[in-house]
Amino acid sequence: MEFTVERTLVRRGRRWLTGGLVAIGASVVWLVASRSATGPLMVGFLAGVAAWSGAKDLRRARQPFRLRVDAFGITLQDAELAWEQIDRVSLWHVPNTGEDSETTTPPKPRLTLWTAPGVAFPRRPDRTRGDRPRYTLVDCEDLDQSVSELTAVLAEHGGAAFETAPRAVRPPIPVTFSGPELRVPGGERQFVDARRAGTWTLVWAALALVFGYSFWELVHGRPVGPEPFTAFGPLGAIGCCYLTGRSYRRWRKPLRLRVGPAGIGMREVTREESFFSWQDIAAVTVGRPPTTGDTRPWLVVWPLPGSRPHDNPSYLVDGHKAYALVRLDRLPGGAEAVVPVVREYAGERYAETA
Repeated sequence: MEFTVERTLVRRGRRWLTGGLVAIGASVVWLVASRSATGPLMVGFLAGVAAWSGAKDLRRARQPFRLRVDAFGITLQDAELAWEQIDRVSLWHVPNTGEDSETTTPPKPRLTLWTAPGVAFPRRPDRTRGDRPRYTLVDCEDLDQSVSELTAVLAEHGGAAFETAPRAVRPPIPVTFSGPELRVPGGERQFVDARRAGTWTLVWAALALVFGYSFWELVHGRPVGPEPFTAFGPLGAIGCCYLTGRSYRRWRKPLRLRVGPAGIGMREVTREESFFSWQDIAAVTVGRPPTTGDTRPWLVVWPLPGSRPHDNPSYLVDGHKAYALVRLDRLPGGAEAVVPVVREYAGERYAETA
């Protein structure tokens, strides 16, 4: 499959160049009509940066570009690499800061590759900390085609060379690998933590009634209990009503993890569920979450590159997104109850980390 960048670069370049030139003109008019030069000059500077970015994209659109991924390998305008010459290829997510920070929301990834030992590649490698040189082929946000199309082609032709999760997490396996999720007997398993939420709902509701009744009796000259206690009845009733509603929501929407043939669903208390289907999961790990000092075991999902492009990941590790779902000791039965179920459904996608 051939991938192109011209339409995206031209469209984005024209938008930024036109908007920048219009803003420059407006800042000039503002500068002439205004007594202060600070605001117009600041707007003019930012508009100049936008216009320069647009002109840069238009210039890049006229430069030769080729990216073809097929059964042979990866073909560029200046190189051809067979799959035997490629050690691994990956969609490497770069944080919005432009640095390799692992705490920010990543934009669309970059297509990167590592060549096999002894293979020469006519491009300058990225600046990385590892011993093996890494080469960026294209920013996926520049492609006219979608990231999902690129992922599908890499999965079809790349096999195990297409890195879908860090190799420190799980050895590479082809994306087309089908786990045992449809062959596990017993259906979906749920781990729900609604402990004490119903009890506290009743406790706070009863206290709200007690505070409200005591104040009502005080107003009508029939104090119940100490006067300072009954005088604060309205505040106590309001506070207990709030706590009643809060406990009721936690009771109706408790912490829940469900694992089944369709995938893994995780819902935090009172929030909406986040669901990962098995065909979008590259790996599932249990262990210490990446980049933290927490030594307690967490359930972490590593989605396939290109899936969930707009979700905020918990971490970025070696360019891959990771979602820390839940600390296992928060669930009924803890790791002893959850891990066997996850391992049974995940199959070769499952791994344990230190």
